[in-house]
Amino acid sequence: MPLMAHQTPRIIVPLLDGNTVAVRGFNLDDFAALIPGHLESISKVADLYAQHQQSVFSGKAFHEFLIAVAADFPGMLSEVISIAADEPEAKNVKLSTPLQLSVLTAIVKLTVEEAGGLGNLFGQLRVLGQNVLAVQAELAAASKQQATSSGSTGNGGSTSAS
Repeated sequence: MPLMAHQTPRIIVPLLDGNTVAVRGFNLDDFAALIPGHLESISKVADLYAQHQQSVFSGKAFHEFLIAVAADFPGMLSEVISIAADEPEAKNVKLSTPLQLSVLTAIVKLTVEEAGGLGNLFGQLRVLGQNVLAVQAELAAASKQQATSSGSTGNGGSTSAS
């Protein structure tokens, strides 16, 4: 099958007004877009998952997990939903809690299934996050070095007017 024929799996979630939203699982581009602004939140979500690893996917535990994440990181979840719906301009749309849970459940289901399990997904994301941090540190060091270099005269001494 040619790559152009690939159809990204989607789940259709009914909205309260009779409309629907089709969401897909997250891919690396999505995570790369989300990580710079939410790296600390994503790390905390991974830690929260690790604490509840054995039971996080039981019905009640999963909803409690999502509610805890929503309470701590509301902006991130709205952005996740807008990205998975391919509507990044809708990242500030406020949804009811039950609707948020339905949409997030669909996104997590698709993302986790493709990753081969939540543990695999968080492992992959942790490596990606560490790589992003390393690149950010390298860029900051290079920028600092460039600023230091451009501040000197280049001859090792200072210039003075006589």
